[in-house]
Amino acid sequence: MSDPEIRVLVAEDDPFAQRAIVTYVARAADISIVGVASDGRTALRMVGELEPDVLLTDIHMPGLDGVELIERALSLPRPPRALCFTALGDEPTMRAALEAGASGFLLKVDPPDLLVQAIRITNNGEALVSPKLLAGVLNAFTRRGNPPPDLSPTEIDLVRLVGTGLDNTEIARELSLAPSTVKTYVSRLLRRIGCRSRAQLAARAHEWGLVG
Repeated sequence: MSDPEIRVLVAEDDPFAQRAIVTYVARAADISIVGVASDGRTALRMVGELEPDVLLTDIHMPGLDGVELIERALSLPRPPRALCFTALGDEPTMRAALEAGASGFLLKVDPPDLLVQAIRITNNGEALVSPKLLAGVLNAFTRRGNPPPDLSPTEIDLVRLVGTGLDNTEIARELSLAPSTVKTYVSRLLRRIGCRSRAQLAARAHEWGLVG
């Protein structure tokens, strides 16, 4: 039995970009575009009605911008995972999106196949940032303190490995745990540390100096 399709809602105000996204993503057999919104308020309403797996959103849009859209969408009863896809690659914008709960941040100049890969990764609860912005991520989250003292050695290892970009299966191999156990631990860590996404947890690893 094949896995269910990844249901994606696109929030993008540029008609040309809308068509390009839909045309390219539609080629992936495991991804389905369930709706397209041209402004943030419409996108938020459609997220509530359609309950997509992934919200793919631009940053600057009428109504609500992408950052506020992500914050509100993640507060819904069945929140999607959020992926930013924008022409704006400045550090403050990226940081605001990640702090709002975005699981990934891509630029429109990135290769199109990276967008499809990012949708899959985001749907799996992993994090992906444009290679063009990766250095900025590391610079944005310079060390500002130490891990909370109540974290166990295993939990600190988990934060460190998430910070290096490993997925749950790779972390499971590193720690000799089952992938399902790693997934449970990471979800628990997100709640304990107050992170809304895996990308935020990776940022904490850099803040705390767990990743060189």
